[in-house]
Amino acid sequence: MKLKQEKKVMLALLGAMALSLLTGGILVSGSAAAALLFVAAGVVLFFVFIAYNFSHWRCPHCGEYLGWDLGKGIPFCPHCHQRLDK
Repeated sequence: MKLKQEKKVMLALLGAMALSLLTGGILVSGSAAAALLFVAAGVVLFFVFIAYNFSHWRCPHCGEYLGWDLGKGIPFCPHCHQRLDK
């Protein structure tokens, strides 16, 4: 996958995690079992995000890990200094 697609997948994982944790927080006053289920799903999604980040957020040229920068992106690999948008 290209880095733009990898970034979209990671942002989708973060969004799903946030939505799950928020839903669990809202449901605490209602059903504790449902709230616990959503919070557990959010925690699992957090660990899936971490694993996905370390295994897929890599330079396509040298294969080194690109770090935690998911903002606007980084134009060059910090290790081999090749352009990442190609």
